[in-house]
Amino acid sequence: MDKRALLGIACSLTVSIVILSFIIYGNSDFDEQLIHQVDEGVPAEKLIPQIDEETQKLQTDAKRRLLSIVMDKKYWGNGDLASPDDFQYYTTGYVTEMDVISNYDSARKKFARREITKKQFLQEIEGPKAFFKYALGQF
Repeated sequence: MDKRALLGIACSLTVSIVILSFIIYGNSDFDEQLIHQVDEGVPAEKLIPQIDEETQKLQTDAKRRLLSIVMDKKYWGNGDLASPDDFQYYTTGYVTEMDVISNYDSARKKFARREITKKQFLQEIEGPKAFFKYALGQF
């Protein structure tokens, strides 16, 4: 089998795994658990590491998505990354996603520290949740 075919298969499997992990381990489950833990009085010192871990997962998934797009374009010929505009488009999307993840992380930590109410928390995460729902719809 050709190296390009193997790389294509590997990239396809990676994209499928990322999509399935988003579906199975969606952000809403973590947020619901966080709300429950805050309501139960779990100290912020125990919640912050959980939030950091979830944020790290989101960042890793964002990097994997960018790499899968680049690999798709490079090895399957579905576009040309030689164009600076194409490269700028994909990297801008990645930077935007990382900003959304940062805002999501910030809202979660403020809620864990009891700096904002449950209602404020839910309002603050509406944007990031909508972003991820839209981004997931793109795949």
